[in-house]
Amino acid sequence: MSRFQNPRKLAIRFGPVLAILLALVAFYALGLNTTISTKGFAAHYETIMNWRADHPVQSALIFIGIYVGVVAISVPASLWLSVPGGLLFGWFIGGFLSWIASIVGATLAFLAARTALDPAKDSGDASHYARFKAGFERNAFSYIIVLRLMPLPFFVVNSAAGAFHVKVRTFAAASAIGLIPASFLFAALGESAGDILRAGGSLDMSFFQDPKIIAVFIGFAFLSLLPFIIRYFRKNDNL
Repeated sequence: MSRFQNPRKLAIRFGPVLAILLALVAFYALGLNTTISTKGFAAHYETIMNWRADHPVQSALIFIGIYVGVVAISVPASLWLSVPGGLLFGWFIGGFLSWIASIVGATLAFLAARTALDPAKDSGDASHYARFKAGFERNAFSYIIVLRLMPLPFFVVNSAAGAFHVKVRTFAAASAIGLIPASFLFAALGESAGDILRAGGSLDMSFFQDPKIIAVFIGFAFLSLLPFIIRYFRKNDNL
């Protein structure tokens, strides 16, 4: 029995990450990245909106399920799925659904990373890892919030938090706070795209001249500066 113990432990440790990698390969191989993009939604806008109007609860659950899956398998730029969310449900409901789904998906990916990424298991001398881990853990909540506010791919933050074995509740709570602004800003972008499509327009370069879109991008500019503003005030508090 002991002969099969190590393979079993390896399967438990790396199985979730392997499943994520396989799902990610399948996602792109099947062209799903194009299907669920904003352009993909725009190409079938009327059909999708009619089905959503007839099945509001089912469409919301399907959207959440897709969003959770996309984030969980670490598709790059998965937060952009909030744009179709805003297109389908409006900025508030679309932003809220995107926010919930992104927290769940990110937490699942984080759990997979935390299971696999543990240098202490692979190294006899884990002193450097232990120091980094202790430093990250002391400020994990604020670190994760700031990282979520920065334009970083989901998998970077998930992997970093997983490598340092942040507590699940800390990761989920900090992610919940840090993901609020981008979720609703992207959804607002989607709602504006929906307004244009309903008026019979197309998503060309004139889309970016809309005052609503300009306001959203001003919001993104502020969001990109927010981590530096937080760091500035934290630094001054310590003086």
